[in-house]
Amino acid sequence: MMIRRQHIVRDFFDEAQAMRNVLDARFKDPYTDSIDWHYFCHPQMYTYFRTKPEAVFPPAVFGRFTRRLRAWCMDNLGLVPSSLPYLHLMVNGCRLGLHSDFHNGTWGYVYSLTYWGKRQFSGGETLLMRDGIPSYKKHHVQGEVLYELIPAEFNQLFIFDDRIVHATPTIEGSMNPLDGRIALVGHIRATSPVVNGALSSTAVRATLLEVLPKLRDRLKGYTDVQGVITYRIDISPTGKVSCIAARTDNIVTASAGYGHADAVVTVNSLIQRTITGLNFPAATGHSVAIVALLIPLPDLRPIEIAVSNKASASAIREWAAIHLGSLDDLEFLGHWEGNTFVAEQPITGQIRIGAEHIEASFDAPMWVPSQREAFERTLNQWLVHASSCADV
Repeated sequence: MMIRRQHIVRDFFDEAQAMRNVLDARFKDPYTDSIDWHYFCHPQMYTYFRTKPEAVFPPAVFGRFTRRLRAWCMDNLGLVPSSLPYLHLMVNGCRLGLHSDFHNGTWGYVYSLTYWGKRQFSGGETLLMRDGIPSYKKHHVQGEVLYELIPAEFNQLFIFDDRIVHATPTIEGSMNPLDGRIALVGHIRATSPVVNGALSSTAVRATLLEVLPKLRDRLKGYTDVQGVITYRIDISPTGKVSCIAARTDNIVTASAGYGHADAVVTVNSLIQRTITGLNFPAATGHSVAIVALLIPLPDLRPIEIAVSNKASASAIREWAAIHLGSLDDLEFLGHWEGNTFVAEQPITGQIRIGAEHIEASFDAPMWVPSQREAFERTLNQWLVHASSCADV
């Protein structure tokens, strides 16, 4: 199954009712077990309540949800959640105005804990604008000719292309949070190549980095073609590619959207021929690599940042082990090897604590420039704090 534009997964999580039961219990007695909500209001654009779900749900059940989400994303999209989601609550008067989120991820997602079939309100769907520009020759164009409405059914995961203009129509109904629209909302984006089998991820990444500048040259005439495609690449012991299959493909042109475009067909063909022709190092057995490509290809230089130490390496190591979790926007997954943190996600890299410097080095991410810039900015700020063991 290859996913394009949008996709719904019903009955997504086996413990959805347990998560909802936690909310119901906490809503019923605000005097003894209240939730700390942030009222997010940008006049004429956004009005809703949000909070961090890890502060609401028991760690065990929320951990199982995030693992389920991460596994589903990798298995079906070849991508990963960009960070932990927010828990959204929308009651009477709440809305999300028309916007897009390309700077946040490749896909957006809404996981609903709303009792949609029993709701006491109108509005609250996810509104997605349709592709294309309405024709002035159509004398009367309105409503769902221009957009579609996706209900927030209970235990439903809805994902959609983050570039699509979308909204949540105004909730009209109860002020009781038990009767509101409740959902976990987040974003999904590319990670470094994920490799299983005899080949090392280092060998796979090196082979790809060697060929990507050549692919960039082949694609430089197709500046209007944009999007992300991920491949599952089967690699034989000889290093030859034996099979490729696309996991997700949201490569489009601005003029045609998800409609047919000859330029998109040509670009996909050039990418596929390039991937099929890769020669990886020989290995003792079969390997499988999941590889994401952003088109146009982004800056291929690695992310490298170094900050001078203002504290001892041992003090920084102790501080860093405690405060890596403060990088909520980056959500590092990895492990420590001595004074080096080896990161696996969101991208492969390392943070090394030396005698004089703390240094970070990460793969070039397949993200739009604004996402890379945000990562570099957040990482640099954290390194500065770490170098002096200061509070984040």
